[in-house]
Amino acid sequence: MGIFSKLFGEKAGIIDDIAEAKKRASNESRERGTSSVSAADTPVSTADNTAPSGFSWGPVMPAEENQYNYNGTYKEYFDHVFRSEFPSYRIESSDFQNGKRTVFTFWDGSRKALVAELVSRKSSVYKTRTDCRNEGVPYLRYYYDYHGWWNTREYVKQRTGKALMG
Repeated sequence: MGIFSKLFGEKAGIIDDIAEAKKRASNESRERGTSSVSAADTPVSTADNTAPSGFSWGPVMPAEENQYNYNGTYKEYFDHVFRSEFPSYRIESSDFQNGKRTVFTFWDGSRKALVAELVSRKSSVYKTRTDCRNEGVPYLRYYYDYHGWWNTREYVKQRTGKALMG
C-alpha cells in the first residue's frame, strides 16, 4: 500500500501505480545511460510561454538545442557540442562508475586545458575536481539529470569557452 492509498484509501491506488511506473522508467533510463527526464515528459516552450534562451534553466524547455531535445544521449550531445564548438582542442572522453560519470579532457597540444565532468545531481564524487584544483587545471561540472537545467547549446558553449580562456 502506497502513501496515497494510506491517505485517500483504495481510490488512490492508481496514483500509486503511476508513481511506481515513473520510478521504474527512471531507473530503466539510468541503466541505459539516458537522462531520467525525457523530452516527452518536459514542457516545450510556446509563443505564450517561453523560457529565457541561453540561460539554460527554468520550468519550460527552451526551443534552443539542448540535451533533452538532442537526437541522442546526453553524452552524445555534450560530445557533439564540445567537438563542434571547440575544434582546435583535442578532446578525450572516459566513462566511470558504469557510465554514470563521464569526464571530457580538453588538450591544447600537450597542455591539459580543461576537464569537464558530466555527473548525476545525486553524485557525491569530488576526486576529479580536487585533482584539477591541485594541478591548476580549470574544471567544470555539468549535471545531466537535473530537471529544469537544460544545458542549452549556447550555455554549454559560453561556459566552456570562458573556462578555456582561463
